[in-house]
Amino acid sequence: MNIGILDDHELIRVGIASTLQSTPHAITISVATADKLFEALQAGTPCDILLLDILMPDTNGVDVAQRLRHEYPDIRIIVLSIDNREYTLMQLLQIGMDGFVSKSSPLSEVPQAIDSVANGVPYYGRDIAILIRDITDAKLNNKNIAALSKRELEIIKACCDGLMGKEIADKFCISLRAVNSHKTNIFNKLGISSSVELVRFAIEHGII
Repeated sequence: MNIGILDDHELIRVGIASTLQSTPHAITISVATADKLFEALQAGTPCDILLLDILMPDTNGVDVAQRLRHEYPDIRIIVLSIDNREYTLMQLLQIGMDGFVSKSSPLSEVPQAIDSVANGVPYYGRDIAILIRDITDAKLNNKNIAALSKRELEIIKACCDGLMGKEIADKFCISLRAVNSHKTNIFNKLGISSSVELVRFAIEHGII
């Protein structure tokens, strides 16, 4: 694979080059600025995978990734950054990054990421993978909460108050059958299967 590196720190670029010496990958672009990166690409320099820093003095790596997706969609992007904030990760996931390696990780993780992405498998270090999973789960749960009706939210709160089915029916002047139907819909929407999980979900997501 032809590897490009965009990072304003020379030590990072040199370290990666040294790490990749024993691999079949060739570094064809190693630059400190986005302008130099796009100059090289426009000149026809081959690049299959770009190792991209995010926090740089002359530009934002997220903007570079966005431009690459529009102008050079075949280049796979592995982000190298210490910035693992939720907002940044969400932007990069929406753009379609192929991998993420934290700069706090050992350099030996870089060739692992390259090999994985070269084989079509996204690579995220363990810590980043956990963050992405949590972000995705939270986003999904927020969508599920938005799908709940006003009555379903009321029944969730009543369940968390310890009310039984008949008591909930009496409180809202509906039948016990209607209460059970609402609970079934709630469980299906939230992807849970018990009242214990329902209480935990309500607490974790601020419903109660």
